[in-house]
Amino acid sequence: MHNGYIIILLIFSVFISTAQNAALDPSFGVGSYTIIPNTLLINCFNFDTNKNIISAGFSKKPDGYYRLTLTKTNANGILDTTFGTNGIVTTTIEHSEEPLDIVIQPDGKIIVAGGANLGPTPTSSGVYIGFVVRYNNDGSLDTSFATNGIYREPMVEHFDSIILLSDGSIMLGGLTPTEGVLVKLQSNGLLNTTFGNNGILSLYSNNFQFISRNTILLSDGNLLCSGFEYSNINNLKTAYCKVDIQGNFDTSFGTNGKAIIDLYNTSPDVNEAIYTAKELPNGSIVFKGDIIDWHGMTYSSSFLIKINSNGALDTNFGTNGIILHTYPDSGLEVQPDGKIIIGGTKEINTYNYGYSITRFDSNGILDTSFNNGNGFVDIDPSLDNDDLQYIKLQAVDSLIIGGASKWNSVSNFTLTRILLDTPLAVEEPLEQFLKVYPNPFEDHLFIEDSEGIIKTIKIFDNTGKIIKTVSEPTQDIREIHTNFVSGIYHINIETKDGRIMNKKMIKK
Repeated sequence: MHNGYIIILLIFSVFISTAQNAALDPSFGVGSYTIIPNTLLINCFNFDTNKNIISAGFSKKPDGYYRLTLTKTNANGILDTTFGTNGIVTTTIEHSEEPLDIVIQPDGKIIVAGGANLGPTPTSSGVYIGFVVRYNNDGSLDTSFATNGIYREPMVEHFDSIILLSDGSIMLGGLTPTEGVLVKLQSNGLLNTTFGNNGILSLYSNNFQFISRNTILLSDGNLLCSGFEYSNINNLKTAYCKVDIQGNFDTSFGTNGKAIIDLYNTSPDVNEAIYTAKELPNGSIVFKGDIIDWHGMTYSSSFLIKINSNGALDTNFGTNGIILHTYPDSGLEVQPDGKIIIGGTKEINTYNYGYSITRFDSNGILDTSFNNGNGFVDIDPSLDNDDLQYIKLQAVDSLIIGGASKWNSVSNFTLTRILLDTPLAVEEPLEQFLKVYPNPFEDHLFIEDSEGIIKTIKIFDNTGKIIKTVSEPTQDIREIHTNFVSGIYHINIETKDGRIMNKKMIKK
């Protein structure tokens, strides 16, 4: 085997520029991304009081099953190696696990909920139960919660929503095979048997055959549960209901607290289901859902609708009350000014799926002030398929995106941050003095520094691992000998006056 050579020739021009909004934040992670190896997919994340990012997803173990996995980074996407083991926590609950929601308590403890599979049987792939886990802020299990830190509920298949109530109790939204439910836990993780029927409240009735997929706490202190109604199994309808924290339906909302909308009443084989909801500053609610074929397997498109605070569909939103997208949307967020952001996965190039972020105003009109008139921005972390799962505002003008990116056919936890409306002052590229080529490269990388302005050169692989560091190179043209494998690398160059240059390079 011969050594490869990387030759970086970087020329930086001296001029001040301002980046468009909706730009990747170069101060986040490595080259704007945080990629965590030995993981698979982020399903959800949340922030602690310092805006550190705690992500919940799963990794795939050698036995082929999925394991609940948490990671923690600081606010800028750098892995916190004091959390768990080198920044990663894995927890075995049953045969396999999938987290669906995560919240951080005011005391810093972390609560994660989802569904766990008990393992295959001779007649099925396995039965699911709902689970809730609480961790201390260092990633260790909080053994004072439930049973050794874990609450299992065999009556529920999945918990998809966690709501912290003001008295410290925990409300959970979830589902059984036939109904949407709310489950209430005491602050210590034990079932509150005074709520509903021994702690479990069914949201189902003969005229409201309802499965809940999302529950949020509204500004008026009540709960909004959304999902679908299935009285006709081949024509699932959009459905939602409003209850107070005691479990009583709000009769001023919809029809006795419930609402069913058939968005496609002329197409009986089209199914609809809501998966996410957010409240706008004026008290109206926006829903994100999917339209699926009658088998319930293939996603045709995604939709957004908005309802007024009384539960009525806002027909002035979008086009006749609805916005359609041709690709599945996984994330929904609302800015303080009422603008609506959706995130999803779409085909950016042929057979190459990446992230896409789109913004609408509160009336459902594409926001052409976003990304210089486009209204959307596409992000492609890797040359392979990437998967966006969750978005959340970290600050008024910054959005964190979580999901997966695939490198060398392996998926890993991936986070990135985009700046929404704050113009990004980009450091002068310095191309008058430095240059990098070729890109892609095969055997050589050179750096030319005719003015002697470079302090350090760092080369990272796409997991963020430093492959090589060169301090204060003395040659005008620096040749770096490597044995890099094929893939994507990030070159970080710091000048003696503190300026930074990041360059993504591809090795064939």
